[in-house]
Amino acid sequence: MTDNRKTLQGNMHRSLNRRDLLKNSSLLGGLSILPMSSAISVLAGGPALAQDAAKVAFQLGWVKSVQHGGHFAALENGYFAEEGIDAGFVSGGPNTELEGSVAGKQVMMSDTDVLGPVFGRAAGMPIKAIAAIMQRTPEAIMSLAENPIVELGDLVDKTVAVPPSRRAQLVSLLTRADIDPASVRFVPVGTDPGMLAAGQVDGYFGWASNQGVMLKVRGVDIATAYLNDWGVPGYAGVIIAREDTIDEQSDLLIRFLRADIRGWQWHMDNPDEMAKLMVEKYGQAGLDLEAQTVESNLMNEFITIGDAAEHGLLWIDPAIFEAGITFARDSGDLAADVEITADQLVTQDLIKAAHESL
Repeated sequence: MTDNRKTLQGNMHRSLNRRDLLKNSSLLGGLSILPMSSAISVLAGGPALAQDAAKVAFQLGWVKSVQHGGHFAALENGYFAEEGIDAGFVSGGPNTELEGSVAGKQVMMSDTDVLGPVFGRAAGMPIKAIAAIMQRTPEAIMSLAENPIVELGDLVDKTVAVPPSRRAQLVSLLTRADIDPASVRFVPVGTDPGMLAAGQVDGYFGWASNQGVMLKVRGVDIATAYLNDWGVPGYAGVIIAREDTIDEQSDLLIRFLRADIRGWQWHMDNPDEMAKLMVEKYGQAGLDLEAQTVESNLMNEFITIGDAAEHGLLWIDPAIFEAGITFARDSGDLAADVEITADQLVTQDLIKAAHESL
């Protein structure tokens, strides 16, 4: 194996940084990460299905919570059942392998980010993106409102907690803006955003829809600078499948997406009820209803915007992946001699077909 290949495989876990962020956090209380060999048999509730319904296993990128609410709304309302699908969602966690679980056929689909297919493909995984739940990523640098970080220049002379897997991207952004990266003190990110509230750091990398909500529920007034706004291209909740699955089972994937679109629309229309369903029925034990409700209502800011507002929910644009390739090269995470194109990483065919047949 070449050094480049080893580096690429090491970078495969970029999409897992939020799980690394919360590793061993109290948020994971009661979580049991299942071995991937059991993934196919793990199904999550929902209406009774015909015995010949097609089983579809989906690996979630994080624990079962309102972040994944649309999937469970589709279960609750029988949308998957109407499509002849027995859908099961496997809970994720700190060390969950996303791209590899799809490439290794342990599950049919998973969710990741834009860089997931980039690094997966570079490492030889035959995976491709077919839809995107969040039209922008909730990844952000959060800071106290009294000492806000809003622009890139605000990072100068600040101490910022960032996962190692994201530092190269921030360094690339700073360099592009002619800001000396050495002017920013990067420190390892903690397991709880309370380190920001305690004044241990000036900035904290995390998901605004998760750690940001945690801080707000605790009464901490924060400023939020989204990495997308600083030039990091990306979706969140990018749904991936194997290329051969796309080629050979396109009808099943279209039916899944059709049901999922309806589920996410129901979530957007009923955020409070969705939060309650996750706390009482579908989510991991110990979810906080207040926090889940706040997060659920925040999801509209990520799901119904951009191309989704024009073309429909879960829309996906190859241009975002082209920008992802460029950014990965500029940040040094993707070697210049590794040949990857957007058409290898994403297809619009299935999401188009799903919307056209709704």
